[in-house]
Amino acid sequence: MRDLPVSLVIPAYNESEAIAEVVAQHHEALSRLVREFEIIVVDDGSTDDTAKAVLPAHARVIRHPINRGYGQSLQTGIGAARHDWILMTDADGTYPVSEAMRLFEHAPEFDLIIGARQGSHFWGNPLQTILRMIYLFCASFVVGEKLPDANSGLRLARRELVNRFGLVQCLGYSFSTTMTLSLIKEGRFVKFLPIEFRARAGGKSKVKPVRDILRTLQLMTEVILIYNPMKLFVTLAAAQLAACAVFAGLYACAGGLGWLAAAMAAAIGAILSFLFGCVHDSIRMHGRLKA
Repeated sequence: MRDLPVSLVIPAYNESEAIAEVVAQHHEALSRLVREFEIIVVDDGSTDDTAKAVLPAHARVIRHPINRGYGQSLQTGIGAARHDWILMTDADGTYPVSEAMRLFEHAPEFDLIIGARQGSHFWGNPLQTILRMIYLFCASFVVGEKLPDANSGLRLARRELVNRFGLVQCLGYSFSTTMTLSLIKEGRFVKFLPIEFRARAGGKSKVKPVRDILRTLQLMTEVILIYNPMKLFVTLAAAQLAACAVFAGLYACAGGLGWLAAAMAAAIGAILSFLFGCVHDSIRMHGRLKA
């Protein structure tokens, strides 16, 4: 058995159909794998029998009086955890227990081990596939390396890092994304382990694509502004220079003061974006030196 004390945190909102089995399976698997563990279920203001479905012998249940979101549920569970390692999974049965146990093979060598989802249930229909590819491209752009899955709900992490990764945090589904991006940008060792991803065991998904995508893009912008603002502003400047070149070409071919004015405005915008990026990065570096 592994000498790796772990606290399993499971956020749950109206998951009465699956939560009992998920907890029981993890309890059995962990009892065979590690010497010391606990399971914490955070009932995030459920209106069904989620809390009652969990056997007291298997897990401790913490209840939110109202629904506060996925990220807040994880924060509550992590704050109540007693052990040095935190295992996170979902209450809907989408992450097989056997895959969760595989994460322990890479601890404590890595600070964060993420189950990188594979298969049709992860990619979804063609539209979902396109949106997910754009999302992963943006996340990879932020950290400067290819990410196979930035917001997987199955992960094993050092509690001390999860507690303080937090220059940017989110109470919703983007909590996992910002944890991933922040720890990578802080130079921590992050492992992506390909895993099977299944359909929900019951109930309905709580994800709202449009809302959650917009919030995630906002948080990605915050992360890049904190860790590497020059990348963002140089990209903006490059886009404006490209627009300047297009407008200048149109002016050369068709004439017209409008195209010339547009080219000049784009050029000025590019210069200002670059200078603003320099100022922002200088302030960031000065703050780090003072700290």
